[in-house]
Amino acid sequence: MQNRFDIALGRLSSNLGRRPAVLLAVSGGVDSMTMANLALASPVPERICVAHMNFSLRGEESDGDEAFVKQWCKERGVKFFSRKVDTQAYAGQHGISIEMAARELRYAWFNELLKDKGLDFVAVAHNLNDCAETMYLNILRGTGLRGISGIRPVNGNVIRPMLEFPRSEISRYALRNAIKFRMDSTNMESEYSRNRIRNEVFPQFEQINPSFLQAVATSMEHFAAAQEYIEAHLSEEEKLFLSEEDGVIKLDMEALRADRFRSYRMFDILSRYGFNAAQVKQIEESLNAGSGKRFSSPTHTLVRDRKTLNIYPLEADTEFTIEVDIMDKPEDFDPKAAPQGVLYVDADKLKLPLKCRAWQAADRFRPFGMKDFRKLSDFFSDLKLDVEQKKRQRIVTTLDADGTERIVCIARLRIDDRFKVTSATRRIAAIR
Repeated sequence: MQNRFDIALGRLSSNLGRRPAVLLAVSGGVDSMTMANLALASPVPERICVAHMNFSLRGEESDGDEAFVKQWCKERGVKFFSRKVDTQAYAGQHGISIEMAARELRYAWFNELLKDKGLDFVAVAHNLNDCAETMYLNILRGTGLRGISGIRPVNGNVIRPMLEFPRSEISRYALRNAIKFRMDSTNMESEYSRNRIRNEVFPQFEQINPSFLQAVATSMEHFAAAQEYIEAHLSEEEKLFLSEEDGVIKLDMEALRADRFRSYRMFDILSRYGFNAAQVKQIEESLNAGSGKRFSSPTHTLVRDRKTLNIYPLEADTEFTIEVDIMDKPEDFDPKAAPQGVLYVDADKLKLPLKCRAWQAADRFRPFGMKDFRKLSDFFSDLKLDVEQKKRQRIVTTLDADGTERIVCIARLRIDDRFKVTSATRRIAAIR
């Protein structure tokens, strides 16, 4: 097993052209403790460190796991890092499952460690059973080829050198080599879907085919090869369907309607942005509906516009800020030459500080070059903005002499004609 582990670790880190510095993600269980012992004895890494996250989910048992891994590292002179987090609180704050919360917390921390400590990879002890469990979980949720290809051996800076080993082989190796490890009592419970598959479903499969894991592994290899082949061909054709404009992903509906493989193509693209199989089917059905329909994934919003499906990343829950630079007007000043995202106005017509806020239904302004006022809602409709683009617009305002709020500009889009730069302007304000 040591030799096969060394080969796998070397293959996964071969792109460096040198011996890697590896961070081992060690929970204290049999899989990760076996990986830690194999890595310590391996000639492949230039150096190893150990990271343990205490998820605070099992009280004293969780604290015992942390102490156990810390002591193992101390006895062997291995650098040890630990962090204790409140996983349940994080899950509640973000409206996600405990499993998803634990995943987000640990990988965010691993990335911090890799950067701060000058390490190349984080090695995670996922094994063949984990890979098969993930495949069946994805099937139950609804998935495509990517979901039934199993866990990837390499995903960015995450490597999985234990992926080819079934859990039974790892347990036998740990027993023969007197590798100490901690037992997670929750592994025997079937409250979570993964545990239910592990404890109740897989034993039934083993009765049907004692070598079912190897059969599944072979199937996943074939699925992965098919996925790689299809992705190569899809990527060549994607430019016919997919474009990006100002950070918005756009899917051409006319091209999609004419596409023979529309259903698969839409799932392949939209799943990247967090949309599940049921949502993709609804989005496909909306191709023949009216504009304005919207769908939301955990990370993105999709709006059906007139000719395109527009995909937006969710807005961060942060304050919107502006920068205002005031300067004397240059003799050769040309407002049309403004950098992208910058609007120029007459600085002497402003009362600082300016305010940046979301627009409201009653807001009116005089678009540059016009004499009459217009409601912002009508102005946005004239520009054919979809509902999401309208929602994301922000306006910049100032106060006049009697304290009345006036719109100076629609951020990054258009100034109010009353604040335009003229030949009489002495100073200009650049609004970013």
